[in-house]
Amino acid sequence: MSNIRFDHIKVKDLHEFAERVLGSAQPGQFIPITMQRALAHANNPYAAKDDVALLVAIDADDEVVGFFGILPLLLRRGEELFKVHWFTTWSVSGKVRGQGVGAQLMAEALGLKLDYLIVGSVHARRVCQKYGFWERAPLHYYWLDATGMGHLNPLVWLRRGMRKVVHLLRIKREVPLKTDFIKRVDNWFAPWTKKIIYRVMSGTADSLLAGARYEDVTHLREAPTTPEPRPNVELHRGADAVNWMLHYPWIVDAGQSVTAEMDYYFSDTRPMYRIFGVEITSPEGEYLGFVTFSISRKSADSVFLKMLDYQFSRREDRRYALALALRYGRQHQADTIEIPQEMAQYMQPRWPRKILLHSKTRIYQCMPKANDSPLAQAWDDLAFKLVDGDMAFS
Repeated sequence: MSNIRFDHIKVKDLHEFAERVLGSAQPGQFIPITMQRALAHANNPYAAKDDVALLVAIDADDEVVGFFGILPLLLRRGEELFKVHWFTTWSVSGKVRGQGVGAQLMAEALGLKLDYLIVGSVHARRVCQKYGFWERAPLHYYWLDATGMGHLNPLVWLRRGMRKVVHLLRIKREVPLKTDFIKRVDNWFAPWTKKIIYRVMSGTADSLLAGARYEDVTHLREAPTTPEPRPNVELHRGADAVNWMLHYPWIVDAGQSVTAEMDYYFSDTRPMYRIFGVEITSPEGEYLGFVTFSISRKSADSVFLKMLDYQFSRREDRRYALALALRYGRQHQADTIEIPQEMAQYMQPRWPRKILLHSKTRIYQCMPKANDSPLAQAWDDLAFKLVDGDMAFS
């Protein structure tokens, strides 16, 4: 579309921009940002005031019809820190969908000549591939199914068998793993199997937490004075960034957002959402490290716990993070617990692993501003984590 203009909203102007746009918006109207996201981006400890945080497409009627969110962050290579940028949101109003506005937004973003990273949906990945984004081997992690129904439901076994038969016969037919009826069976039995599984796993949690104390906190102290060895190349998240996440969540409880009734494509509210930190100390009071979690209820009968940042003095202290995940999972009766791949080794006894753990993958992509940029040089060695980019917030 030729009658579209693009405004670059800088970090220093983002809060005022959000107040102006959202203050006049009507229920159902397409909006480019929520107030809680605007507050969070405006307080990003790794962003400069003149960094671009949001691109908005505006039509001839002066109406916002598309947006592209950009999150400044830091890449650490050795002891050096470099500014890179994360794509966080990208959406177009139904008013102009299919008219090339999304492509124009991407072109506008790439025209800023910044080092970009993205992780997103299958659709976003395909679009980025068309633009020549670089890809890495996937990051592996796990979902711990605290109901066990992914493996214990015999109807799921039957569907898996049907999938294999269809594949062997080369029949082009989609066989969904769970039908509505199978989901209802899950819902019937899950409360009972979950109680049993948490009771069994509580022994693991108790043994892993032996010799340690823990406390919920709203503000984490600095990292341990002698932290465990870090990857040489990673996306940097110091205690300042973790506390920023704790203080400025992007998602709030239902009824707490002024934009809940407006057309914002990404998560705005959930029936329940909380991010919290936990500090771990020895019985003598020595600070061993911290771990952060998010707990959310996505629907009336689904609670999801995610393990986010963690840092400890010693590598073996990571076991405390898994123990706490199991403790808080049981406390909130979480159906699913998301954990990094390296945490699975601490699950004891070993037999629950095959029943409870489901392997997942996440694809990261990048578009360096130049072939010799810091991101381009670091790409092959960059060690990704589950919290990288905007994943810790959403």
